[in-house]
Amino acid sequence: MNTNRFNVFNQIHKGLRALLFDTVMQIQQTDMSNAEAAAPVLEQTELLLHLFDSHAYHEDTCILSAAEQHSPQVIKDFESEHETDLALSNSLRQKVTDYRLGQSDAARYVAGYNLYYALNDFVAFNLKHMNKEEQLLNTILWTNYTDAEILGMEHQIQQQIEPEKMLTYFKWMIKGINNTELIIWLNAVKAHAPDFVFNALLETCQQNLPQDRWAVVEQQISEGAAI
Repeated sequence: MNTNRFNVFNQIHKGLRALLFDTVMQIQQTDMSNAEAAAPVLEQTELLLHLFDSHAYHEDTCILSAAEQHSPQVIKDFESEHETDLALSNSLRQKVTDYRLGQSDAARYVAGYNLYYALNDFVAFNLKHMNKEEQLLNTILWTNYTDAEILGMEHQIQQQIEPEKMLTYFKWMIKGINNTELIIWLNAVKAHAPDFVFNALLETCQQNLPQDRWAVVEQQISEGAAI
């Protein structure tokens, strides 16, 4: 991994991993025979599926299409993996539907475990897939594009995401990255984005960071820290 180059996947993948891990912990700690208790798990699983579907689409159109010009066979393999991911997504989505159709505690208990195992399959595949993207696909991008060009691909993706969904991505990226990465991000947004975007990001940080982390980040931003 070349740490001196821009990693277009780092921030979004850390956010998506945070969402995956949080969802698994949530279902492991929930009595899935209880429909009321299970409702937040179902809602977050559906959110997870929605964000991963959107992420895969934007990767295909803005990242893989650029890399394909230089390594078509490698990109063909990634596209095949996205098809596998779609099948796992559909299976997990069906397990959510099956759970909602459960008419008894016993039926919901079984459906909850089926959902749990489908979620684990989805998580295991996507963790490996994201690692492969960061290790292999980044190498292709770095060999053939400048950091400025890769950053342009990221901006192209951001322009296609509606504001409400972007705030949801922000929430999980904030939860998933470290303080240094977060401060660099906040400084960049402060320098280049409208004030309302920066203020919305700060508010999302305050809402989603533990108080001790937020205090450190807020202090460094207010002091104009440039990392």
